Amino acid sequence: MTTSCRVCAADIAKPSYEASPPALTSMMAFVDIPTLAFVCRACGHAQCADLPDIETFYDTTYRISLESDDHDQIFAVDADGKPIFRTDHQAAVGLRLLDLPQGASVLDYGAAKADTLRKMGTARPDIRPHVFDVSNDYRPAWKSFVAEEDQASYTVPDAWQGRFQAIISHFVIEHVAAPVAFLKNLRDLLAPGGRLLLSMPDVAANPGDMTVADHLNHFSIPSLKKAFALSGFTVETIDSDAFPGAFFAVAMRSEEPVATEVDSAEVARAVEMAEDICAFWKVATARLDRSAAKFSGRRAAVYGSGFYGSWIHSRIAKDVDLSVFLDQNPKLHGSSHFGRPVIAPASLAGDVDLLFVGLNPLKARAIIGSLPALNRPGLDIVWIDE
Repeated sequence: MTTSCRVCAADIAKPSYEASPPALTSMMAFVDIPTLAFVCRACGHAQCADLPDIETFYDTTYRISLESDDHDQIFAVDADGKPIFRTDHQAAVGLRLLDLPQGASVLDYGAAKADTLRKMGTARPDIRPHVFDVSNDYRPAWKSFVAEEDQASYTVPDAWQGRFQAIISHFVIEHVAAPVAFLKNLRDLLAPGGRLLLSMPDVAANPGDMTVADHLNHFSIPSLKKAFALSGFTVETIDSDAFPGAFFAVAMRSEEPVATEVDSAEVARAVEMAEDICAFWKVATARLDRSAAKFSGRRAAVYGSGFYGSWIHSRIAKDVDLSVFLDQNPKLHGSSHFGRPVIAPASLAGDVDLLFVGLNPLKARAIIGSLPALNRPGLDIVWIDE
């Protein structure tokens, strides 16, 4: 099965990871396609197979943060155990990295509810916010802080070409089937000297991202540099520390041709990393299937109602008595996930004697170790990496 790299167009001979249908999306929905991950040896990019009817998926199926007015996602927990929410952190990082001029016109491209831009505007009321998305579903959330003429759905107005001093696009480019064309379109919307802030998953820091069906792109640093160069941007910053599990990248619209060569040693490291992650998932899938059979009939909980926890559910639900999902996000408590209640870890019933940990394996042990309610005698814990 040969495919072409979405960044550099080099041929990729075969997938490095393959799992039978269904595939799991970032919205915890199943799609009747196999999970396929490909790794490009020319630029270090990794990618999943195309989704069927991708335009309809994002227009009518993909629904981010529409559950309630204040829905948000936890990206970290502070030293006191208090959750830190994603859009608050994105807004703070964006203002720091972009250093916006007074009165800047700022576009949130792929905005969803545009909570990040709204919070940036609260801190900087001088900026003029604009929003664009490929769905009309978010317009009720926009109307409270974006003028109607500065909103767009499906098609970007011609009048917006060259308008913006800055564009933000958070966790969008991983979904895009043609990322270089996407970046070229954003470049054309920037004024000369305008800057683009992108965020996207860092698969090295969050290996589960490699298997997310609607994350078509898994950027490495060299493949991201290549994509920026091919689309007419000069890279200023690629920050993998500001947001755990993600890259934040800032690039400026260039008026001169940009060199597109990539460092061969950097590419080799990216390829090795991606291949190692694919190998991990092959082993983890087989290991979890064995655990489900071993603990058949036991009353169990899954920690985490995000991607990892949903993936675990898909592998074990037919074998174990899965009673609840545990999550530290208070905004999820009282909801349900795959028909099971989502509760706080401290509320776990004493008759649950088996816990599957659905967290990034690079962080899982530290998080579970910090929760006394989950370190009690008689509770067996299953990790996906052992």
